[in-house]
Amino acid sequence: MKPSLHMISSALVGATLALSFTTPTFAQTAANAEPLSVEAFMRRPNISGVRLSPDGKAILGVRVQNNRRNIVVVDLAAKKTLIVTNYKDADVQGAFWLTPERIGYSLVDLQRGMGDQERGSGFFAVDRNGENYRQLVEQGTESERGTLMPAGSRMLSMVYSDDKVTDEALFVVGSKESQGRFTSSVYRVNIRTGRSTLASLGAPNNAQSWAAAPNGELRATSTSFDDESGALYFRKPGEANWREIARWNRLDEQSVISPVAIDVDGSLLVSGYFGKDTSGIYRYDDKAGAFDKTPLFFVDGQDIGRGDLVRSARTGKLFGLQYEIERPKVLWLDAELEALQAGIDKALPATVNSLSGQLEQKTGKVLVTAYSDRDPGRFFVYDRADKSLVQVAVGSPWIDPAKMADSKFYRYPARDGLMIPARLTLPPGSNGKNLPLVIQHYGGPWARAIQYGFDANVQFLASRGYAVFMPAPRASTGWGYKHYAAGHKQWGLAMQDDVEDGVRALIKEGVVDPKRVCITGASYGGYMTMMGLAKTPDLYRCGVNWIGVTDPAFMFTVTWTDFNRAGGSDAGLRMRLGDPDKDAAQFAQTSPLKRAKEITQPVLMAYGGLDERVPIVNGERMRSALRGHNPNVEWVVYNDEAHGWLRQENVIDFWTRVEKFLAKNLK
Repeated sequence: MKPSLHMISSALVGATLALSFTTPTFAQTAANAEPLSVEAFMRRPNISGVRLSPDGKAILGVRVQNNRRNIVVVDLAAKKTLIVTNYKDADVQGAFWLTPERIGYSLVDLQRGMGDQERGSGFFAVDRNGENYRQLVEQGTESERGTLMPAGSRMLSMVYSDDKVTDEALFVVGSKESQGRFTSSVYRVNIRTGRSTLASLGAPNNAQSWAAAPNGELRATSTSFDDESGALYFRKPGEANWREIARWNRLDEQSVISPVAIDVDGSLLVSGYFGKDTSGIYRYDDKAGAFDKTPLFFVDGQDIGRGDLVRSARTGKLFGLQYEIERPKVLWLDAELEALQAGIDKALPATVNSLSGQLEQKTGKVLVTAYSDRDPGRFFVYDRADKSLVQVAVGSPWIDPAKMADSKFYRYPARDGLMIPARLTLPPGSNGKNLPLVIQHYGGPWARAIQYGFDANVQFLASRGYAVFMPAPRASTGWGYKHYAAGHKQWGLAMQDDVEDGVRALIKEGVVDPKRVCITGASYGGYMTMMGLAKTPDLYRCGVNWIGVTDPAFMFTVTWTDFNRAGGSDAGLRMRLGDPDKDAAQFAQTSPLKRAKEITQPVLMAYGGLDERVPIVNGERMRSALRGHNPNVEWVVYNDEAHGWLRQENVIDFWTRVEKFLAKNLK
């Protein structure tokens, strides 16, 4: 392969300020239409998770049946629908084909809050005709002690023999050891009988992640140790002993190497930086005992990892690479698949069209999942034999894409010159001038902050006349190491300035009315909201904080969080956030709680009563600190929720409150 064919430059994608929005013609009439209700925007799709069977004969989906979400299978030739599951006290999530005849899935209870769930979602298998049900993984309590995999176990891959899928799968079982150290083992599980055998016997201790060949043989694993070091181990096919092929300090995050996959030729593919700013996919040359210096896949401006490869589960063959800067794309290695993608995109020009299914078969069937920032998603089956494209399902038919808002990806310079990625959504039919603005950030901050797709929250806000600004400030992941590391110890400082700089640029462009700006966010975004109200009160007229951190010190002192109570090293957190002892003055400066007297604007705060990630004490102490001087504090607790809202009534109640709050404060 020629490496240059697999390298993409970000110079070709993404605009920089100044902004120029081209509003589609059909949106001009949308402003006069009655906007959808909050219930319509927050309603779950009629059908989701559509998958094409490996033999191309059927599709499965999850749809409402008996007021619960259950699996249905549609025979494509006979055009008959079969209800596979019939749960009346739970909802199916994450259903997918294990074999042409067998389906795997997990469960959740959508009529209970996020905090009122079993400790795990379990894992279950059933035939496509609804027979031979088997639970393989516990949900929480051990109802069948000793016969099920522990709660939290996850499937790694199916096992293939002679290019055919078997009834066996690999499952990763994780556990916490002393001092909070995580380790995992891999079991080979029969998906019909539930019988299991340990597949990782003799593997290195403290295993974190794994790569297996299609035949189920474990070939690579990464580990971590108490001294903050990590290592990558590898073995050849049929080899019993594991060899260390790389070692790093985990606090030097650019040196970390993660196993990704075993290629069709048996070689190991890994993800790492290897001296570059963005991570890519590299091949390990076992004969040379070294990693190739030239990446197999590399995208300038985006980190690439395990989930970005398009490959055959049966053989390990690579078909291409998924990546997203402005919007999702696939770099296909196969010329016929590249041509197929081009043809589908020509037929469906308004959507991103994700291809899956029988990609290896030139006359097989392909599932097309079509979606956009305006369209929640619809599903087509393309028959490569007769070249027919047939729509088989629409997720949310009550959403009219023509009446939704358009979003634009761009970058803007922060005050120190760092380019900040962002998305801006304007109300349908607006002229893009002097608009009220809502800033939205969903949290992290060490996560990808923005991505392309239909966002019901954003569309709801845009339908009410607000521009929605979603920045990816420094510390956000996915945009390269420099962007991520620039956020070290910058909570409330440069990270906060990045958001302010983006807002002021929109004001300068004339897009935003400087007197009607509200900052909102969840988790870290909730912290960002409260800190923004304290730090730049002249800019933000109001704030909405849900499940937000209100004092960085709580990340260390609130010991009952899900990341603190297990113990273990907090060196990584101290590196990224700061040391509460050595950096005490900075922690005080960047604590919204300690600066509560400076917050006089109206604020809506919402918390989950059972949140273990950001416990409700964050909100309770903030509310107490504001009570004496700020009469415009709205407070709501969803007692059965955790770090986010799951129960539909809670979701609707929250966004109804947000709608009224914004209407009152951004007049």
